[in-house]
Amino acid sequence: MNSGIDAVWKQITAWLRIHSPITAATLRPPAPAQEIHATQDAVGQPLPDDLLRWWGLMDGVDDEHDYRAAFTVPGVYMPLPVARVRQEWASLSRHPDEDCCRPGGQHLRSAGDTTFGYCTALIPICRGLDGAVLAVDLRTGPQHGTVMNWRADTGAHNTPWANISALLTDTAQRLDHYNTAPETPPQPGEPAIRDDGALIWP
Repeated sequence: MNSGIDAVWKQITAWLRIHSPITAATLRPPAPAQEIHATQDAVGQPLPDDLLRWWGLMDGVDDEHDYRAAFTVPGVYMPLPVARVRQEWASLSRHPDEDCCRPGGQHLRSAGDTTFGYCTALIPICRGLDGAVLAVDLRTGPQHGTVMNWRADTGAHNTPWANISALLTDTAQRLDHYNTAPETPPQPGEPAIRDDGALIWP
């Protein structure tokens, strides 16, 4: 698992250095081990190996200088620094979904099931400019570790990504098919380079 994450992340960062150095520069160095441990302790249950390895390769993006140039995965979600993951999770978990969350860390619904409120077993990993988050679902069930999309107005719903590995692999594959022909406009979900050199997802 870890070797797969290493390879696909190397593929993504190599592409960025060639095609979008301004976006590559927004990637933070590996997350400090103490931040990862603190986040695991706060959540109170094991985090998926592929997520932990990703954090071991980068600590989200630096979006304070110019968020418009920051690295995003398809759907325009910026990876959160691990400390922000912990803060976001604590903030969103203040009002747990009464139809799912139960005392003692139990949940009535399985991983991958939709919810309207915020389930405390969803660990935010990326945030969109519109306030939506991508979250790893730690509830039990066959879809444990799947990536969910949560918005305050619509709740949590499935994404195409079964786990972090699938999310990064899809990102790398889309970048690998980047069309450099200026006369061919990118289709929705395809990568493009803005006039200032930043990676975008039209």
